[in-house]
Amino acid sequence: MQELSCTWVPGTINVVRLKVDGSRTIELTSSRLSHIFGKQAVHDLYLKGRARVKASAQQIALLT
Repeated sequence: MQELSCTWVPGTINVVRLKVDGSRTIELTSSRLSHIFGKQAVHDLYLKGRARVKASAQQIALLT
């Protein structure tokens, strides 16, 4: 399991930026994030503006 940091992309209403391995950045829509990691990840983003999710190897593979 790997922990990923999620934040909103500034100036957007549905694009999320994920930091993978501390240096790699992936951008995806909030609906795709919800599909891969569940509704709780998006819920935390709306409430706090950022979220941390634990990702398995299969989930990380879905991001690319």
